[in-house]
Amino acid sequence: MMISLDLFTRFQQRLAAVGGECYLLENLAEAAEVIAAHTALQAKRLVVPPKFSEYDPWGEAVSLLEAKGIQIEEAQSPASVADAPAGLSHAELAVAETGSILVAENSLEARVVSMLTLTHFALVRVDDLTSMLDEAGERLQQLTQVGPNQRHYISLITGPSRTADIERTLTIGVQGPKALCVLIVKDWKARS
Repeated sequence: MMISLDLFTRFQQRLAAVGGECYLLENLAEAAEVIAAHTALQAKRLVVPPKFSEYDPWGEAVSLLEAKGIQIEEAQSPASVADAPAGLSHAELAVAETGSILVAENSLEARVVSMLTLTHFALVRVDDLTSMLDEAGERLQQLTQVGPNQRHYISLITGPSRTADIERTLTIGVQGPKALCVLIVKDWKARS
């Protein structure tokens, strides 16, 4: 798919404005390079949702990262994920208007990867980069429709976790990741 560079630039600017980082990458191999080289991977440990290696098309990232010496651990419980240096999941949608990603999972073990790791890496298909938040409504209706593809844990994430007290003192990462890195992948199709 051809992506409007302007659309990606808008998303990147909005995400950067709230403290996140974003990359437009050709394929999953480039995404693995960015993840493996990131400062959050100094311990060479990355938490992924259960059975992430079976996710189509993102599962290929697991073997690419393992080939770079990254230890992949599947999330078992919130306690096993809490304060892990880094986690990798995927997002259903990225919204340029707000710099947000839409994460939708069916298990708590998968969901906590984007909630409790110190750095959250999110893979997004370039086809799923939209311009306006209104476009997310359609996808949200699809994801919540009762049936075999229904998702139970859905969040719209805009940048790293942040909170402020009554005196407006902003703190990053108190109730979630201190860093969010969105990897928008152009050629996301898994290789045979």
